[in-house]
Amino acid sequence: MVTCALTASATWNGEKRKGAVRVNFHDRKEMKQIQAEAAVAKKQAAKARVHWEYTSVVNCPSNAPGSATGNDFCAQAAAACEGNTPAQGLGPSVRIFRRLVAGDGTPRGAWQDRGITCFPEQAPNPARPALTMQMVVAAFHDTDFTKAQLSVQPKGNVTLVTLPTYFEVAWPSSGFQPGEIDRPNPARMAGFQVEIRPTMRSVTYVYGDGTTSGPTSSLGGPYPTGDVSRAYAKAGTFAVRADVTYGGQFRVAGGAWVDIPAQVVVRGTDEPLEVRTAEARLVSN
Repeated sequence: MVTCALTASATWNGEKRKGAVRVNFHDRKEMKQIQAEAAVAKKQAAKARVHWEYTSVVNCPSNAPGSATGNDFCAQAAAACEGNTPAQGLGPSVRIFRRLVAGDGTPRGAWQDRGITCFPEQAPNPARPALTMQMVVAAFHDTDFTKAQLSVQPKGNVTLVTLPTYFEVAWPSSGFQPGEIDRPNPARMAGFQVEIRPTMRSVTYVYGDGTTSGPTSSLGGPYPTGDVSRAYAKAGTFAVRADVTYGGQFRVAGGAWVDIPAQVVVRGTDEPLEVRTAEARLVSN
């Protein structure tokens, strides 16, 4: 059992603090042990005078063992596993309980808190989160992300050899750009009203001559203030583009935004750029 503190973003293998509250987070190996304990207790229930009964609820303040809201979703349940890798469990987090009961099912003690896990699929019955992070990640990957375009200076997508050429990302109206909100069909989200908001993690500028710059957070800009430029060494026509790495956030029923543990790289739209060689000539008047 790994002891760590509950924060807005805590993983099972880290130690953080929220006030003076500390909780136990169970990893995958420990959850298998708890599953085995619960299975043995259930098998022995009929002949044992007293045995352990296990249950779990989604890790929300309003949820408790035996309550009708045991599998309700909340931002806290997702935030407790925020930043985790799949090996650490993506959540939403669930809280595990056990209590002593008699052979006839009569409780012999209060529910005891066994801690929290980011592996809800391995938690003892009966509560399971109806909405899982796997559903959210799948919907995120299905988002129609905007394909970035490039605005080029000099205008007209024509430049000269050795002349600094400036690039700036432009977001077309089609698709979802950073900050815009997609709303997946509730039918695929266990009936929940889920919103997904793409975020921009970085941009990689592809200049078409075998060189790139980035990843960077810069969207570039026009001459003379733009910070993304390229001086071509030879003439030719080059396909330039901006590839965007998207992250994302989600929220449920207008709640707090929570980071999605996934990213996608969306190839930008190719723009033809003609690079010409300037020739000096003497002209007689």
